[in-house]
Amino acid sequence: MSFRDWQPQYATHGIATFPVAIGPDGKKPLVSNYARFGLRASTEIARKFPDAVAIGFMVGKRSHLTVLDVDSPDDRVLADALDRHGRTPIIVRTGSGNRQAWYRWNGEDRRIRPEPNKPIDILGGGFVVAPPSQGVESNYQFIEGGLDALDHLPHLRSLPSKPSLQTGTVAPQDTESIREGRRNKSLWEHCMRAAHHCDDLDALLDVARTRNDEFCPPLDNDEVVGCAKSAWVYTESGQNWFGFGRRVVFPHATVDRLAARDPYAYSLLSVLKRYHGGKDQFVLAKETADKLGWTLRAFKVARKRLEDEGEIRCISRGGRGAHDPPVYAWK
Repeated sequence: MSFRDWQPQYATHGIATFPVAIGPDGKKPLVSNYARFGLRASTEIARKFPDAVAIGFMVGKRSHLTVLDVDSPDDRVLADALDRHGRTPIIVRTGSGNRQAWYRWNGEDRRIRPEPNKPIDILGGGFVVAPPSQGVESNYQFIEGGLDALDHLPHLRSLPSKPSLQTGTVAPQDTESIREGRRNKSLWEHCMRAAHHCDDLDALLDVARTRNDEFCPPLDNDEVVGCAKSAWVYTESGQNWFGFGRRVVFPHATVDRLAARDPYAYSLLSVLKRYHGGKDQFVLAKETADKLGWTLRAFKVARKRLEDEGEIRCISRGGRGAHDPPVYAWK
């Protein structure tokens, strides 16, 4: 059995499919513009890729399907998900042994890990690999129901609320308005935000390809893979701060020099970076001591230590009147 055999079975139920390759770089459609495929294009492409051993389709508006992707082989996780979101007659086991529950699309979008403590994605956009595709570890297969149950699917219920942007949600963008030269940067930033909610590179690649499908024209696959891999490297190394707000970052050498030996100087440096990190010059007068709740002596000693350590330098000592404060700059 191959794509040539499966394509007409899905087409009978109004689902346009396309051939997919599954390998070390994840799941990759073998054709371009697959996100816009209709039944006619799907039928034509079946003649060109008759022997493809994996098949995919677009979820959401194209197929009128939403997939609840349970990223765990544990039957208890699936049971809890079905209790919450509703029973459905179609359950699929993926090539990695995880589970999918299929529902009738009701306007859901694609949400990766909407609840970080649950290994569940809501796929109302993008593409999914479908049975009976050959996966890396095993074949995709229907373990409950099948294509004949497509006309009896319920809507997904009890959707989790969308978190605010402060908690790391990927901000929506108008993809049509993104200039072609900025699409690589836009996709990389999208991957950086989404990576916090992905279990592995394969899941992030899925997010990247889904986002790329929205660009017109889309980026080449090599660029998409490069963006996802770069974002994943940053995330695994603990350097991905996207979605967590602005922060103050210190080199290890600075921590070693100041944190334990001179906590006042270390604290003052933290405050200066917090409020003046992007400035060429800043005022560092004795009123700062009052704002910090320090004695004037403690403040002056800490300021002098930062000068001696080469963190800041004095441009003007001031002192020639009420409107002549000390002015400093970064070294």
